[in-house]
Amino acid sequence: MAGWIDWLRGKASGRRGARPAPRPPVGSFKTVSLAEDAGALGFGPASFVGLPNETPFPMLRVYRFLRDAIPDISDAVWTWKRLCQTGYSVAITEASSDRAKVRAERLVRALDRRVNGGDRGMTGLLDILYASLFTYGAAACEIVLSKSRESIWDVVPVDVWTVRFRREDGRLQAYQMQGGEAVPLPMERFVYIGMDRDGTNPYGRSMLRSIPFVVKIQQRLMEDMAKATHNAGWSKLHVQYAGEERQRGESAEAYRERMAGNLESLRSRLSGLETDQNLVTYDNVKVSLLRGDQQAQVFYDNHKAIEEQVITGMHLMPILMGRNYGTTETYGTAQFEIINRQVETVNREIEALLSRLYNFELALMWGEARAEVRMKTNRTVDVLKEAQARGREIANAVALREQGFVDQAGAVKLLGV
Repeated sequence: MAGWIDWLRGKASGRRGARPAPRPPVGSFKTVSLAEDAGALGFGPASFVGLPNETPFPMLRVYRFLRDAIPDISDAVWTWKRLCQTGYSVAITEASSDRAKVRAERLVRALDRRVNGGDRGMTGLLDILYASLFTYGAAACEIVLSKSRESIWDVVPVDVWTVRFRREDGRLQAYQMQGGEAVPLPMERFVYIGMDRDGTNPYGRSMLRSIPFVVKIQQRLMEDMAKATHNAGWSKLHVQYAGEERQRGESAEAYRERMAGNLESLRSRLSGLETDQNLVTYDNVKVSLLRGDQQAQVFYDNHKAIEEQVITGMHLMPILMGRNYGTTETYGTAQFEIINRQVETVNREIEALLSRLYNFELALMWGEARAEVRMKTNRTVDVLKEAQARGREIANAVALREQGFVDQAGAVKLLGV
């Protein structure tokens, strides 16, 4: 409206020219869409953004219990951690001088040793972050500055199950539950990675969310199998004793005592029977073998079916859990290649986290320099084939450059270097 008034005033005063564009009012730079949890306003505990699908927060601790108590889940988390621990390289770029580059490299090496309270340094910190990432679907850490605020004193992991988010003034603010109280965390020094996030929900989504019901069935099956194996693990002899007829003049009490004595005598003989001894009885004793036709139990097939659901829920391939249902090398190779694609996706998040930490440290030093982190990848199954394929790529790029289809920069771009 104010723009129209200015334009009318200009027209009335004889000014010429196009109508100026109306200026948006202050505070209008907001999204039209709303977050899923937009109704959670206020400052009470209920105002925190909830986990996806209204999952209760105590479920996060259940995930940790499942990881530590269930062998298949423990193995899956262990495998994911080791697959992603591929190592990385740090290159110093955009240095203002050679001295600045040398100083930046020294600061990066010192930071690697200092973080995580000095306990295995950056390697130990990454191990904790990966374990959290594949257990809770999220990992978090806090940057601790020195007293002079001229360097990073430490980078400490934050327990993800204690972190809550709340929307304040259109932005997310992280809190940590400490003794029943919500303590705000410094967002400029708080780093949170949410894996497989859902829409506007800030929390990550754990792989274990899809398998508690399956794990319950699995453990019940294991318990039943243990009981059944205890009873049906070995074939058993079934002895049926047909008592003689009651003798003339024998009282009912004497008859019962005689039958009980015969049965006890038979039981004592059977209990002391050696493996190579045979049993000789009258024809009123019948001996049969229970479950003599049992060749194998069906529990293995049932348990394997449930186990496959656990492997699928953990986003792993059967070959990495010791199961390979194919007969060719190609089957296992294809699974490993798919896993490597997933590893690269996860490591991009870790790459961004490391870049933020190193560049945060370098921003506090004199001079200018930046750190570029590059996560390494797992080697392919067939190194020779990979080298041959890379050689063909290089030869094609050189041929395109020599024929004039691309220049030197284009050839470098084609090779991804």
